[in-house]
Amino acid sequence: MPPVFLLFINKQLASRTKKYYTFIKTEVKVLQWIKQIISKKSFLQKKITKIVGVTLIYYLIFQVGASGVFLFLKHVLKWPLQRLNQSGWPYLAAILFGFIFIILISSKQDWQRYWQTGPQKMTAKTFLSLIAILLTGQIAASLFAQFLESVFQLFGLSVLAQLKDATQHSESFSMLLYAAVFGPLLEELVFRGFVLQSLNKINSVLAILGSAYLFGLYHVNFVQSPFAFLIGLVLGYTALTYGLFWSLLLHIFNNFVLGDFLNQLLRLVPTIAANEISSGLILFGGIIGVLVLAAKSQLIKDWFSKLKLSRQFIKLYFGNHLVILITVSVVIIACLSLSRV
Repeated sequence: MPPVFLLFINKQLASRTKKYYTFIKTEVKVLQWIKQIISKKSFLQKKITKIVGVTLIYYLIFQVGASGVFLFLKHVLKWPLQRLNQSGWPYLAAILFGFIFIILISSKQDWQRYWQTGPQKMTAKTFLSLIAILLTGQIAASLFAQFLESVFQLFGLSVLAQLKDATQHSESFSMLLYAAVFGPLLEELVFRGFVLQSLNKINSVLAILGSAYLFGLYHVNFVQSPFAFLIGLVLGYTALTYGLFWSLLLHIFNNFVLGDFLNQLLRLVPTIAANEISSGLILFGGIIGVLVLAAKSQLIKDWFSKLKLSRQFIKLYFGNHLVILITVSVVIIACLSLSRV
């Protein structure tokens, strides 16, 4: 065979070998890339499960603790039922148990991260604007509650009993301490401290959305949960932007000033006038909140665009088996507490 022809064949073989090598190398890179995606997805899924699992353990500790102290006061100390229903001591004891749990799972670095100041400085104008937005959320939640009532009445059911539980005010000093101070403190540590800061390592928007969703769920109430979700969005944004101290202060202001304190003031006037004043204040504040949101709409859009919450993160979080399990369980429990018309 002529040497020129052999040289031609060798070149063809070398060319094909190089192509096959390049193809195989590309395939290996693709497989490695797919493996990295699967590995990252699995890692994030485990991380989300761990975060949500901690909140579930906290919730169970709180409920079991409160129930245990309630039974102790009833059967051992022989407290009458009326006194027990008005007392905040079972919940204050449960908060202590919950606080111990948070201490056990949090490192020194975690506590520093929980209480770190935000990138922006809080001003009086901003704080008042956030209060107004909370009132907007209260109006939206009230409208949603009315819608739910209309839907459930079609099936002979009502959410009015849950509405009464959601709007009930403190009738003792211990209950006031729980609802206005120590309850908000522990909730902020759990949801805007642990949950928010943990999810923030994945995505800031997911951190706000995910922490607010869990905060709403654990209120286990068709009326209260939607409002808790909305207020959770505001508190989550506040914690990330200004710091946990300000979200705590805003939470206390909502529970104490807009709740128990305002209720005590309105008791000084006739019931009809008190209802009109209360509705007027909420409506006025809610309208201001809408105006604030409208004025800041472009900034809000830019903020969301900058952080870019991908569909993958949304699917990973809300498609998480534990999140689904808790959601279904809460819906079932809330349905069981519905009253018949």
